[in-house]
Amino acid sequence: MVSGVYGVLDVFSTANYCLTQRYGRGIKANIDCQIVTIDNKPVVGYNGIRIMPTQTVNLNEAPDVVIVSSSVKVVIDCCGDDISVENKTQVKQWLEHCHNKGSLLTSSCTGSFVLADCGFLDGKKATTHWRSAELFRRNFPFVRLETEQLVVDNGDVICAGGSMAYIDLSLYIVEKYFGKEVVSDCAKLLVFDPVREKQSPYMSFEAQKDHEDQAVLKAQEWLESNFKQEVSLENLAEHVGLTSRTFKRRFKLATNENPINYLQRIRVEQAKNKLEKTTEPVNKIIWSVGYEDISSFRQLFKRFTGLTPKDYRQKFA
Repeated sequence: MVSGVYGVLDVFSTANYCLTQRYGRGIKANIDCQIVTIDNKPVVGYNGIRIMPTQTVNLNEAPDVVIVSSSVKVVIDCCGDDISVENKTQVKQWLEHCHNKGSLLTSSCTGSFVLADCGFLDGKKATTHWRSAELFRRNFPFVRLETEQLVVDNGDVICAGGSMAYIDLSLYIVEKYFGKEVVSDCAKLLVFDPVREKQSPYMSFEAQKDHEDQAVLKAQEWLESNFKQEVSLENLAEHVGLTSRTFKRRFKLATNENPINYLQRIRVEQAKNKLEKTTEPVNKIIWSVGYEDISSFRQLFKRFTGLTPKDYRQKFA
């Protein structure tokens, strides 16, 4: 995304302005932000705009911070089985050079695919755009993906998830180097909430059905049609012709969810839809998705979305 490159320059330009306003010109070192491409040539963004490099890659130098933009087009076309990083060998060589020289490596949105593909996230935590989570997990099983988080900091490698998370990442970097006062000044000037921590309010549950287990598919379809009912796992297992133990094991293997969690996600998704599109009272919505214990559902809803039902409605209705 072009904004994920040029937008970073705008945030850091704002930070430089705030530094000058708060401390005076020349008192604090300004941020020198440059755009580089691995072959020193322009790159065409997804919207057709050409992104021009402002500096050539130099293996004799290393910046303090590297930000890898959303470089893999898997948010929109998210259903493939693999990823492709152009010029991977050269990219990895340059990032390794920077990392060895002490550069902080960071990424926004699907830039984490590049860092992971080059080996910088093995055994570490990461986040990426929520819609690309399953593809990331399939490709990088040795990375602990925390998709609900907007920013994940490993010390030497930082990831930010979401298409516009380059703003969160940029402000996080400003705070890391210049402190809370400057980042607060920037956020006010940009009219941006500086304490966004979760990607979870924006996430939609997309059932994993890209498998060939027909019994599990039958169970998924039954749950999606009968989520309002009281569900017995033993009866559901019998309905699809499996023992309870086998059913639970195969369901988890096929969907990466246990059946109860899957049902809870369906109910929460249904509640989210009604909160967004209707003016029904919250309690009535909770009852309509199969819950009688209102307090229990509120806790469940907040666990999945990071918001109470009331706050979710205010944010998205």
